[in-house]
Amino acid sequence: MFTLTLLLVMAVAIAVLVVLVIYLVDRFNGLERDTKQMLQNLQQQPQGSKFSGPYAGLSGKALWDAVAGDPPEGMDELILDGLRKRYRLLLGEHISFIFSEGVSDQNKGFDAVPSNTRTVRTPRTQVESWLPHEAVEAIYRCGQGYARYDPAELPALRQNLDQVCAQLHMQTALEMLQPPSSLLMPPRPDLDAAPTAGETPA
Repeated sequence: MFTLTLLLVMAVAIAVLVVLVIYLVDRFNGLERDTKQMLQNLQQQPQGSKFSGPYAGLSGKALWDAVAGDPPEGMDELILDGLRKRYRLLLGEHISFIFSEGVSDQNKGFDAVPSNTRTVRTPRTQVESWLPHEAVEAIYRCGQGYARYDPAELPALRQNLDQVCAQLHMQTALEMLQPPSSLLMPPRPDLDAAPTAGETPA
């Protein structure tokens, strides 16, 4: 009786081991099939290698053209969408640099509109950014005007800066999340507050 019970227990244990081995083999084969499928999918998209990196291997005018609606041949919508999302940071950095140059040059007595290309460092890489010359000059002049500290001039300067930047965002199909003037031209209590009647400005 004891021997029969022992044999039954051994038979059940062997059956469990066989089922477990079959399950593990099937899982292994499934992983192998998935890996092969992934490799095949990568091999079937050779054009993707042309557009590698955070900015798809593009820079300067070519990068601007891509986000402004004239991408290179072979660039699909998925790559273009990711490129445009990353371009927001690049555009903001370039605008900020041009404005700061205007402020700095005004304080130094210089007047030299910067080039419309600028190498911008981002958290992942550095890339050359290009903006239309008319926009570069307009942003630069806003920086100069802000540095002149003329209260009467500030409202028009803020409006002009926001309009130019809104146009750049519209050209690149990006939503302008907040007016650039709120970041680059914050209110100055000593200038924005108009003097009351009978009060002499400092």
